[in-house]
Amino acid sequence: MFYLAYIKSYSDKIPYFRTIAKNLWVIGCKFTLKLKSFIRSVDLEKVYWVNPKKIKYSFMQGSSCFSLYPIYTGKLFIKDWDLTQNLMKFEERNSYKAYYQRFIEGREWKETEFYQAVLNMMENGMFKWGCSSEKEFLERCKELNKLYEDIKENGFKTQKMLGKGRILKHKGIRELEDEIQIAINRNGNLIFYDGNNRLAIAKILDLDKIPFKIIHRHEKWMDFRKEIYQYIKKEMGGRVLEPLLHPDFSDIPSVWGNERFEIIKQNLTIDSGHLLDMGAHWGYFCHKFEEIGFNCTAIEDSPKNFYFLRKLKRAGNMNFKVIDQLIYDFKDNLHFDIVLILNLPHYLFEKKERHDRFVKLLRKIKTSEIYLQIDPPLEMKEGSTHGNFIREDIINSVIKNANLKNVDCIGEIKGSKIFKLYC
Repeated sequence: MFYLAYIKSYSDKIPYFRTIAKNLWVIGCKFTLKLKSFIRSVDLEKVYWVNPKKIKYSFMQGSSCFSLYPIYTGKLFIKDWDLTQNLMKFEERNSYKAYYQRFIEGREWKETEFYQAVLNMMENGMFKWGCSSEKEFLERCKELNKLYEDIKENGFKTQKMLGKGRILKHKGIRELEDEIQIAINRNGNLIFYDGNNRLAIAKILDLDKIPFKIIHRHEKWMDFRKEIYQYIKKEMGGRVLEPLLHPDFSDIPSVWGNERFEIIKQNLTIDSGHLLDMGAHWGYFCHKFEEIGFNCTAIEDSPKNFYFLRKLKRAGNMNFKVIDQLIYDFKDNLHFDIVLILNLPHYLFEKKERHDRFVKLLRKIKTSEIYLQIDPPLEMKEGSTHGNFIREDIINSVIKNANLKNVDCIGEIKGSKIFKLYC
């Protein structure tokens, strides 16, 4: 507020005053940043990595709902800053359209609508991106060309990686000084705040991942974040079953890594289609397979697992279908190109009733490929009324009842084998 009320009006007109004011402001705010990181038990200076496609929305251009420096203050101006009316798709920003016109359509900067709009603002006395004339703005555009070529040739680097040897320097390109900045809304979605040039270039180049900082988290997301950390600590021994793909949970260790996904992906006979994950847990495989083009359905009959599955699906902006009924009671469309059975064998083979109902479900499913994982040694819990099953018994049962013919062992991780069952 102090900056907006007493400094910004002068700094937009006087370049040197802007530089001095900004430096003094940053010195004072850095201490606040450290203090707030300690109080909130989150590192506001931590650098995360994410696929730029995950950043779908931006604050509305010209919106006054947020502070100019939330990375330092940690506060946004209005309570409902993350509601739809305050947001827009990033690709609809005028600046992104200018990048698209320049680097995809091949236009010159002067031919873009954005360039003309900025010139009009400067003609009305506004000071934009360190520029007050068309000559200065044209120089800035040349630097943006260099920024694009640098990222295209050398990849996307953090500011720490760039260090003091930065090639690109221009008083108007603030993005060369700071990481891309993101806010997290109440549902866990990543909302773009600052660093427009580099995010636009990353999207244009279709990069796999980019670094960013989280400058603000909605209170409701902070509540869920606390809930999931506490549950993992108390109920799961501090480790989740599979990696959590939301960047805000990237530091949580997991029992399984990405190896199972990679093994299955390499053995698929199709690169798109309908996939069923039986016993999806928190949705890891549906997240991963949707990202590469599959239409996925997740079935999870544990109420607690389903709760986290649904929340994490929404946080990741995913579209896969989630089913919370008992897996053997599933009566929806049972035609799937791929079926995953990776977390269920022990549970389904402990009791005869469960086994019989699982077999009944398998007979209804129409599929050409099943991926099955069996943990060794397969020993039933004490009190099992169905006896012990050996690995071959389970494989033969699935093959027979799913009307498949062949089986290959396609990989082994931590002593646990993964099988491909197919026609």
